[in-house]
Amino acid sequence: MGHRPDGAGGERPTEWLALPGGRVRPVVSLAGEDGQVELLPYAAWLARLRPLCRCGRPRLGSGQTCGRAECIAALGS
Repeated sequence: MGHRPDGAGGERPTEWLALPGGRVRPVVSLAGEDGQVELLPYAAWLARLRPLCRCGRPRLGSGQTCGRAECIAALGS
């Protein structure tokens, strides 16, 4: 795993996981409640930061829903 020092790049991944064949994958390490460290793909970590719709899916843009018809209809009620 590689690591870039803090302050270098803002919203870009700072950790990489070396894969067989010389490829690398951006990851984020998170400490769980039990103290074990979990590696998440960078895109999955970013998705967890987005605000969620009532149904649990990420909201679209700065909207209030994920865009599904059921969720949009629920806004009116």
